Amino acid sequence: MKTLALDISTKSTGWFVDKENCGIIQIDKGLEFTKKLVLFRKELNKILKQYKPKVVVMEDVYYRRGFGSIHTVKILSKFGGVATELAASKRMKVVLMTATAARKTLEFEGRVTKEDVFKYFNSEFDMGWNFKEHNDITDAWVLQFAYVNSCEK
Repeated sequence: MKTLALDISTKSTGWFVDKENCGIIQIDKGLEFTKKLVLFRKELNKILKQYKPKVVVMEDVYYRRGFGSIHTVKILSKFGGVATELAASKRMKVVLMTATAARKTLEFEGRVTKEDVFKYFNSEFDMGWNFKEHNDITDAWVLQFAYVNSCEK
């Protein structure tokens, strides 16, 4: 089943269909907030039209004291709402998953970081990527990996 995974961010949303079809939705940080949402929706709509996934897996946002701010969670929730509405309007199934839950499927020992996820996919699939430019894509990739693995069980 064709799946699109999204690591939603206010500046650079990583997206992943497969290793040849993935990328970043770049949002200019200087834009007014509502214009960012409009641009995000427009760019995501292009991806949904092109790849026509049946399932959209998105990183769920949550707040834990001492790990980020409630303000960031509120803003990310708005981007997530745009993505959810757009996918649902196209009759696509939407699945939310925390980064922690997705990373656990890699079965590493201890706490798994963004860097660990990047190193795993970059080396396992010989991507030749660099962390700064591609870590948002590997964050989306691990969401898809986790979803697909959960469907196979």
